[in-house]
Amino acid sequence: MIHAERIGHVVIKVRNLKRSRAFYTEVLGMDVMMEVPGIRAVFLANNRRDHHEIALFEVGAEAEGLRGKQIGLAHIAFRLRNEEDLRAAYKEFKEKDVPISFTVDHGVTKSVYFRDPDGHELEVYCDNSPEEMAKFKNPYLGMDKLDFATGDPGLADVIGQLEQPQH
Repeated sequence: MIHAERIGHVVIKVRNLKRSRAFYTEVLGMDVMMEVPGIRAVFLANNRRDHHEIALFEVGAEAEGLRGKQIGLAHIAFRLRNEEDLRAAYKEFKEKDVPISFTVDHGVTKSVYFRDPDGHELEVYCDNSPEEMAKFKNPYLGMDKLDFATGDPGLADVIGQLEQPQH
């Protein structure tokens, strides 16, 4: 049996490398570790910690978009140090007009979900303390929206919309 140390990196196919590079560096603060124009790719890392944590590969403007009812990746999450950093990230998303999908206090984490320019869902989160987690019957199933994001939907709102009959 294989016992990997951790997930090493994720590769994302994007329509426009320049636009996505700007989003991941200017909004998420990732560092460009290497750019390879010949294959239209850029390799990014947080805090220059690794050779790359995310690679972006351009597949062109005509690429088919994401569809909800297909198998594949649901989202990529970025862990922040604490709730103060999470609040600051939320504020920056609002200032830069990054669309917020929803926010949630899961119990184990407090999270803000959002989308990149190609529609990939991303998450920034911070871990809750053991004392905070103990307040939840099941700390993986918290549904409350974050108290500082009252203008955006919470996870319960999103699930409620999915349960509505489709016309």
